[in-house]
Amino acid sequence: MRKVQDAKIKDEKVLLRVDFNVPLDGVEIENDKRIRESIPTIQYLIDNGASKIIIVSHLGKPDGKKDDKYSLWPVASRLAELLSINIKFDKPQEEYKLSEQIILLENLRFNKGEEENEPEFVRSLANKASIYVNDAFGTCHRAHASTEGVAKLLPSYAGLLVQKEVEKLEALLKEIDHPFTFILGGAKIEDKLPVIKSFMTRADNFLIGGAIANTFLAARRHNMGKSLIEPNSFREANIIWTNLMDDSRRNVYLPNDLLLSLDNKKAEDKREVKISDLLNSDYKDYYSVDIGPQSIKTYCEVIKNSKTIFWNGGMGVSEIEEFANGTREIAQAIIDSGAKTVIGGGDTVAAFEKITNNQSLATNNLFLSTGGGATLEFLAGKELPGLKVLGYY
Repeated sequence: MRKVQDAKIKDEKVLLRVDFNVPLDGVEIENDKRIRESIPTIQYLIDNGASKIIIVSHLGKPDGKKDDKYSLWPVASRLAELLSINIKFDKPQEEYKLSEQIILLENLRFNKGEEENEPEFVRSLANKASIYVNDAFGTCHRAHASTEGVAKLLPSYAGLLVQKEVEKLEALLKEIDHPFTFILGGAKIEDKLPVIKSFMTRADNFLIGGAIANTFLAARRHNMGKSLIEPNSFREANIIWTNLMDDSRRNVYLPNDLLLSLDNKKAEDKREVKISDLLNSDYKDYYSVDIGPQSIKTYCEVIKNSKTIFWNGGMGVSEIEEFANGTREIAQAIIDSGAKTVIGGGDTVAAFEKITNNQSLATNNLFLSTGGGATLEFLAGKELPGLKVLGYY
């Protein structure tokens, strides 16, 4: 893979693709990790004499239309602050001039040509610079204009963050310390089943929670009420479950109890129930919102005895405080274990940093990946277009 350290930077205009797709509450940034992670590469380009750094990113899904709620102007202000630039932007603009050297362009996805990898839009990006650097690992699984198209027209290199992400994820595919525990939660089971299959002969323990657990349980004829499930994945879930259960070297855990609520947006008539109770229809109006106390205890004990851990996805509706206990306890157990750990997925990382109050910064054993889908596809053995065009494969 071609690296930014191999490029001649001095006096060159650099188009830098970053991932500033950060969670926002209105115009307030809820978690700025992805912005912070871009700073080393930006600083490297500054230190090596780039004449101009044109930074590009997407934010949200505006569907090719300009929408101020997806504007990067709050990001521009935070980026300036992190770079010790005394400037603050208070409204959307076509571009944000942080200095004579640094410009952040407005949300790429305001133009439909970005996601469509449209040739004219690709050329418009390439014409802005003489070198392209991709430091947005979280978008490398997309063949978009700013991740694949422009890299075919300019000398292209991987930024420092992309290099770090690849190095840390590659380590999970090589010789690792055992027991190795794979923790999967959240939703989108269709995206995560290939990762489970990829690690079926490598991981020792599989801890399943969140909506993924709901689907596994529903596939085994438990009545999950109004809980989020993915019926199209029932067959594949059952096959994976059977294969793991038939392998005496693997331990696979589903919750043996759950926290239910009549409302998945707020606590209403919360109930802790055993999984066996869900074989009847008494809870047809309830949502599964977290794993229960016995499951938490079991999962944390497995984590305590692990040497290597990968985690993607919360144990329930962890963005709601009343439903975050399972995710919170898993996070703390990982911290306490001291195991070499990779945590992937924007929501999971944000929850981890919030729950642990950035304790993760105290140990080198923890790596918080900025990728979600990109991380999962990389670990599942798929080729990522954004890496392929940089010469990785």
